Amino acid sequence: MAKRSKANTPATTPAASPPLALPAELTIYTVGELHPQWLGWLQQDGVAVEAAAVDQVDGAGLQMLLSLSHALDRRGRQLQLHAPSPALREGCQALGLQDWLASRSTPAAAGASA
Repeated sequence: MAKRSKANTPATTPAASPPLALPAELTIYTVGELHPQWLGWLQQDGVAVEAAAVDQVDGAGLQMLLSLSHALDRRGRQLQLHAPSPALREGCQALGLQDWLASRSTPAAAGASA
């Protein structure tokens, strides 16, 4: 009977974690569900988040997003939003947060028009 060596054992690689993404609905109705997930994001080294899917946003959703951003800032990291959707851009503009959004958008998204 042949001994099984480590060289004969198939290598397993850890499954890549899915990219972080904001949901389609970022409203008062979803922030409670998102809170535990976002607390987990605080433990990561860098937080780059896909923001293109957001199609509904309200003040509570933006408040939660700002809270995440401030918590990351306190830990010496910054939230980076990739391709913020038109709805997210409009919500930020309505609350005077367009400069905040621009400072946290990836370079490719920062130049996109609202």
